Amino acid sequence: MARCLFVYRNHDHESLAIEHLSAFLKRENHETELIIIYQDEKFEKRLIEKIEDFKPDFICFSVMTDDYLWTCKIAEFIKKNKSIPIIFGGVHVTACPEEVIKNKFVDYIVLGEGEEAIVELIENSRKKNIKNVWFKDKGKIIKNKLRPLIQDLDSLPFPDKELFFKEAPYLKGEAYYFMTSRGCPFGCSYCFNNYLRRLYKGCNWLRKRSIKNVLEELRQGKEKFNYHLVYFGDDCFTFDKKWLKDFFEEYKKKINVPFKALAHPSFLDSEIIHLLKKSGCIKLQIGVQTPVERVRKEICKRPENNELIMRIMRDIKKNKIFVQMDHLYGLPSQTVAELKEWIGFYIDLKPDVISPYWIQYYPNSDIVQIAKEAGDIDDEYIKKIIRGELESSKIVEDLKKNKEIAAISRFFWWIPILPRPVSRYLLKKDLYSKIFISDKLNIIPFFIKHLRSLELIRTMYYSKKRKKALKKHFLKITSKYN
Repeated sequence: MARCLFVYRNHDHESLAIEHLSAFLKRENHETELIIIYQDEKFEKRLIEKIEDFKPDFICFSVMTDDYLWTCKIAEFIKKNKSIPIIFGGVHVTACPEEVIKNKFVDYIVLGEGEEAIVELIENSRKKNIKNVWFKDKGKIIKNKLRPLIQDLDSLPFPDKELFFKEAPYLKGEAYYFMTSRGCPFGCSYCFNNYLRRLYKGCNWLRKRSIKNVLEELRQGKEKFNYHLVYFGDDCFTFDKKWLKDFFEEYKKKINVPFKALAHPSFLDSEIIHLLKKSGCIKLQIGVQTPVERVRKEICKRPENNELIMRIMRDIKKNKIFVQMDHLYGLPSQTVAELKEWIGFYIDLKPDVISPYWIQYYPNSDIVQIAKEAGDIDDEYIKKIIRGELESSKIVEDLKKNKEIAAISRFFWWIPILPRPVSRYLLKKDLYSKIFISDKLNIIPFFIKHLRSLELIRTMYYSKKRKKALKKHFLKITSKYN
């Protein structure tokens, strides 16, 4: 039996990756513990105390690109104070193994799906041919091949929610967050799935759990945690129509809890949307990313056109499902003038919330090369991405300072609550930049939209309650250790 300590940077939510790894390790009779480190926390004393109390044989990190530099900082501190093997895994490690393994404080890296590899590694760390694992041996880096993807997802244990709820009790009770599948049917240029699909080319990348298995996890979760909302975290929850029909027939009878999900316009139609509504769907999150069809197709590599998106949005609104629509700023080759020209499309869609994000370039995703060819980034910037230095490109920095973009961004917050003729008039006369001059007011339309149903009000209440509990928990920690 081995002991594994997971170290996680607080993001106000669980890590499904860590929960799945922990569950798999525990099923093989190993012990796991978790420590969550908070922003601005003086973590050193508490981390060392945790290590000395638990006495782990391995210390593990699941690494996203956004957290890579932070993870390196924590791992380096541990290595300076304790001679315990450190394992890095996760998306950034899989995309940039050469960069990660060269760190002196990293002993092993696990690429791809980690459940089987991490068990094999901790049970025999001297074994040299463990698939998915790279390590150092007498100054030489041993690079093992990838193992096949796990096809039978039902064979995996349910995620170890207790691991997080014990360490972060403020996460418990509001929503049950999980996934019914692995993979995505699309290869959007800006998404980490884009690289993973290429890495596993020839494998069955998109896999689905059985209905029986999913319902059993939800049943056990409801019994243990008394959640009030289910969050289907699948990259594209609705891709299998038959599965959805059969699943929701049982879900309504056996679980009957409101839910939210991520969906793609290409896998939505009037029948699916109606099914989601009658089964308890209160919110859908849909990525549109840009109103400009050219940019969506050529830059984002997304197949859906504006006509399809419009048709789907009408059906969603007809069924009174709250819809959050994602938009990306800073996409290569898209000009401010072009974006402004197409804002009318968002006015026609009129989602409940337009959520704007700035483009973030992730290692080995197709959009990196697209941006380089467009002149937005160069080879030196690409090296920074691999090193986890996620500073904005000069193009994006200039756009962030652009007053027109700032005005458009504020306008996006108000489009969902303004009558369409009013929004069109403000756009035509260029008045939105003169009226919406403060970001502080953006919360008003967001709040108004969330007042439209009891379930949405409830989700806002639990979100506020969770943040209050998180603050209390953090103060408790800092008062003891700082």
